[in-house]
Amino acid sequence: MKQFLLFAALLIGSLEVQAQSIEALRDSMAAGNLNCQVDLAICYLFGDGVELDVEKGVSLIRDAAEKGNRYGELMMGMCYKDAHGVETDYDEAFRWFLSSAQKGNMRAMCMLGEAYKFGQGTEEDLAKAIYYYEQGASGGDALSQYALSRHYLVGDGVERNWEKCFDLLKQSAEQGFPDALELLSRCYLNGWGTPKSQDKAIYCLEELKQGQEESTIQEIDEVIANINKGDTLNAYMFQFRILPQWLSGYADGAIDEQELIDLELIKLQLGFSHYITHYECDLDSLSISTHQVDDSITVHVIHMPEPSRSPLCKYAAYVIDKKNDRSRYYTLEKSLNLFDESGVDDPYVVGGMALVDDEVNKAPSGSNYPDGFSHLNFGWLEGEPTEENFVNTILRLFKDK
Repeated sequence: MKQFLLFAALLIGSLEVQAQSIEALRDSMAAGNLNCQVDLAICYLFGDGVELDVEKGVSLIRDAAEKGNRYGELMMGMCYKDAHGVETDYDEAFRWFLSSAQKGNMRAMCMLGEAYKFGQGTEEDLAKAIYYYEQGASGGDALSQYALSRHYLVGDGVERNWEKCFDLLKQSAEQGFPDALELLSRCYLNGWGTPKSQDKAIYCLEELKQGQEESTIQEIDEVIANINKGDTLNAYMFQFRILPQWLSGYADGAIDEQELIDLELIKLQLGFSHYITHYECDLDSLSISTHQVDDSITVHVIHMPEPSRSPLCKYAAYVIDKKNDRSRYYTLEKSLNLFDESGVDDPYVVGGMALVDDEVNKAPSGSNYPDGFSHLNFGWLEGEPTEENFVNTILRLFKDK
């Protein structure tokens, strides 16, 4: 039943006779209603209200599609895309989606967008994907509105625009699309395109519980409980775990250099990963400055809020050597001068994190450090804790390695 619901979720706004009984669907099909024929076929595909008969389901869908019914064409494409009763064939799926879309089916527009986005049955073309998502969204298709909203949220193929993202999500959520409700709750919680509101975020999550399995409802209740108690992202976790993980993503080729230093994107990723209501490290106060050392080496310095305690950071930095394919994460950490070793009243320690290959320096399995990282400690910073002094110090360390 769960598989059926996942499949049927794609059809919000498409079914003409959702509420009819099986017998009513059969009667309507006998009278020549091809939409009802496809509705009945879906029931056979997943054994919903009838005995499971995948072969009959596909046969009924194909019959409607070959008669030019745009709903049947959409569903024939879905069968080929997701291997419902036939082998996966993206070329065939694309052909049926295109035919359905040409007849004005808005959900088929969305499926064309997905085909172009992932290069399924056609060339990969993000501009065309956005075009078809826009066509479906303007036609009121909930899935198109949701898909397009995510592009505006992160700026993928379009200029980042949280207000447009929020408006599209509201339209999709008002049609009951579950994923839109979930993302809309994050928009309210993080203030993406709308004023922050924990109450509205919780309202969206309560709506999301409708019709869900008990295990999913329990997960949603846990999220609501975290929101109510004011779940907090620890500044230390952000500076010594999350930011180094982003460097790891850069080193692996998962993100590019511009994404690495996109503070707004970092906030988005945190908003996607957690339902956090309070950041101990005020993310809105962060800024980044870039130092181009030579043709190969670049230093990106992240300016943190003034550290309130040890070992929080005043600065963190990514040092990237493109020529030699090396990168390191450095920190300037507030420290304690218990025994007056540093020689200054307000001491700072130069530290950081690095990806290491040798087993001696690698953090042990099960530690709190990101996989493959080791914590570095280079001792007291000599001189004043200025950005210039920090950059010069870490460049010496980086080049000496």
